[in-house]
Amino acid sequence: MTGDASRPQSSGEQQIIRIETNRFGLMEFSQDSVITVLGGIIGFPSLIKYVLIIKSNYAPFYWLQSLEDPSMALVLVNPVLFKTDYNPTLPEGLNEELKAKEGDIQLLAIVTIPAGRPQDMTANLLGPLALNPNSRLARQLVLDDRLYTHRQPIISAGDK
Repeated sequence: MTGDASRPQSSGEQQIIRIETNRFGLMEFSQDSVITVLGGIIGFPSLIKYVLIIKSNYAPFYWLQSLEDPSMALVLVNPVLFKTDYNPTLPEGLNEELKAKEGDIQLLAIVTIPAGRPQDMTANLLGPLALNPNSRLARQLVLDDRLYTHRQPIISAGDK
């Protein structure tokens, strides 16, 4: 299958999207679960349609699976779980852009897991994904904040 998700047409029923992913095999999603990442993800600007995969066996991590490239899936995590004081200033106009009310936006950090060294995983706190789960709109932010790093350890040295 190509990177395009198939969208069967049905009258009056919720559209189902089927995609054969490299990591998870054949998956099905409802059309209303699609997240549009405005401007794409850094390094992948043309990929804008994603679904968030939430499974208890991956907790506290999520997968952001591209619907346009079956090989593209990113690991995400709520940064407050390991950096409790994470509270960056959000760009002006973000609520309007993501059609969000005050408090709707969730920040998720993109995780890097070095091959063979999961204990050394890091999260990008300078480039979080801002998501409005109500509108299904998101944008990757680029923060200019000296309090954070793009390689924040998730597991503290004492826990390794």
